[in-house]
Amino acid sequence: MTCAGNEKIRFFHNPDYEKIHKRSFCDPNKPFPQMIMIPFFRKATQIVPNCNLYEKHKTSLAMMVFYQQWAENIGDDNLSVRNMLEDVMIEWDINKKTVKKAYNLKGEKVTNVRVNGLARGGNYTWIWAGHFNKISETSLMHELIHLSLRAKNGHGDADHEGNKHEGWTREHTALIIKMKKILRIFNI
Repeated sequence: MTCAGNEKIRFFHNPDYEKIHKRSFCDPNKPFPQMIMIPFFRKATQIVPNCNLYEKHKTSLAMMVFYQQWAENIGDDNLSVRNMLEDVMIEWDINKKTVKKAYNLKGEKVTNVRVNGLARGGNYTWIWAGHFNKISETSLMHELIHLSLRAKNGHGDADHEGNKHEGWTREHTALIIKMKKILRIFNI
């Protein structure tokens, strides 16, 4: 099964992992945080601080929207972004973090700043869950772009649209807005 208009974009489904995904769910009677398998992706997981954030199928749909938009607008000829998503680990948190140094979207260095998300080593990202219980209102799409750039270029381009690192462009920033609008249509 393919998405209309693009034969390279295939739904992320492998029946070999179906049993694992069906058994992986949030259990309010077990200690937190809990790691949950994200369906339709080979080894993708999310770590949740409680069972109210976020249903694994909603996270899966958000990731599918991300990949469809990335492949259509940026491209993924060698499937490096798709492979990253197959193994991504998303940690949701109910608290923000403060980092000693970072870059804003324009590439300006900022210090001791509270952040909504961090693309960490490998395919791991930490995301503040936000106030509204909607993935579209989190920084997930932003952080997936960092991870995608790392998969594609070897680095996540920490300074965004700045000139210190190459990779992140205005097109990436515009893509975040577009993807969040799509997720809002699905009420995610």
